[in-house]
Amino acid sequence: MKNIATANLAKLVLATSIAALLTACGGGGGDTPANNTPAAPSTPQVQNPTDPYTGKDAGAPTVSVSGSVYNNATAGATVTAYLVNPDGSNGASLGTATTDANGNWAMTLSQTTQGMVRFVATGGTFKSEADASTQTNGTLELVAPYVTATLSQFVITPVTNVASGYLTQLAGKQGKTLKDAYTTASSSAMSVVTGNNRIGGVANGHAGVDYLSIVPGSAQDTLSAYADGLLAIEYYAIDHDLPSRVANRILAQTFETGFPSQKRADGSAVNVGKWVLGVFDETTAFTVADMGIGNPNTDVQAITQAKNAADACASGDKAGYYQRYPLPTGQSDYLDSTACTAYTNKITNIKAKTSSNKRNNPPA
Repeated sequence: MKNIATANLAKLVLATSIAALLTACGGGGGDTPANNTPAAPSTPQVQNPTDPYTGKDAGAPTVSVSGSVYNNATAGATVTAYLVNPDGSNGASLGTATTDANGNWAMTLSQTTQGMVRFVATGGTFKSEADASTQTNGTLELVAPYVTATLSQFVITPVTNVASGYLTQLAGKQGKTLKDAYTTASSSAMSVVTGNNRIGGVANGHAGVDYLSIVPGSAQDTLSAYADGLLAIEYYAIDHDLPSRVANRILAQTFETGFPSQKRADGSAVNVGKWVLGVFDETTAFTVADMGIGNPNTDVQAITQAKNAADACASGDKAGYYQRYPLPTGQSDYLDSTACTAYTNKITNIKAKTSSNKRNNPPA
């Protein structure tokens, strides 16, 4: 009996071992495929970009982007897209495009991205809206907080250029996160030229996102604030006989710290340059401080207000002006005849410089 029990136990152990082996090898029937093909791995879920203002999902990324370069319509500019590094500098290039006669461009990015993208427009020419002179574009930038199906059209202007430069300083020199650098820089960009942010996003907290796709002077341009600010930069350039590209450059450089200054963020003086034999040389030592007239930012704001006031005085319709520049409590009207004369004369005197300016009379 003992030998029979021992034999039966040995058979049970052997059967159990074989069953375990079959199970480990995928055998034994059941629901396992006959060819032993392993199950396909699950596809990882792609994370969508996040809106830096709200922290919410910004939508699905896209590689199809388009837009324009606008001083006025800038033709023949090269637009290059870059990833933005954590310190605000340019990362890998994502593609290039060239603007057409109307300043429009389109490109297919080499990849989708959950991060920020910087668009850099260099070269090209445009006709100044202020004096009809042909001006050469220098470099204008725009940082997009994300590129998705809902935000894939970008209008690169001197205002987006100011925001891009300030973002780089905040992220690279002050250690801000890109999210904080973006919201700080973009929310203040319009105030550089208008004194307020009455454009895009006033109601939804997207001031730094929405204006990226707004065409200056369009129906989305609240009270034409964007168009007026860009025109004021051109008037500033006329007032001081500067090429438009120089006015745009010094406007950005004097706001690198987030406050109007005659120095750059690193403490160096902002150089302007001078006309030399009919050609403007930006390397000639002549700084914003040497101009002896304050800061470009505050000067442009003053010109924007003067232009708005002069228009309101001429038309007699002051409602829009007071929306842009609200009346102090208890005051009914400060655009009296004296103020109207002063504002109108300021704009008239700037326009009068057009015929004698070197910027309007290039060498033969």
